Amino acid sequence: MLGAQAATAAGATLIAWLAGGSAAAMAAALGGLACLLPQVWFAWRLFAADPAERGSMLAALYIGEGVKLASIAVAFMAIFRVWPEVPPLPLILAFIAVQTVHWFAPLLLEQ
Repeated sequence: MLGAQAATAAGATLIAWLAGGSAAAMAAALGGLACLLPQVWFAWRLFAADPAERGSMLAALYIGEGVKLASIAVAFMAIFRVWPEVPPLPLILAFIAVQTVHWFAPLLLEQ
């Protein structure tokens, strides 16, 4: 799934570059990374938990999801703070595209 999300981020960046130039491509890349990097951390945290300990796995799930959501918020705040004139449309669309891969993963994995 992480590979599919990375490919989606790269594709969104390419589309943004073709449609709006380098500023749009940079915004799309940042939007994709704002979704992808917290997801990578979440997956690492979840799979590092000991599956034999049910409470440990559940705690890793809750802590991982909380940190992931907080990381996304911090990433967006940092992007807008460092680059205030960032084109918001490619940033948000790339984020949504990468997140959508996560939402549709169960449908993709069934096949």
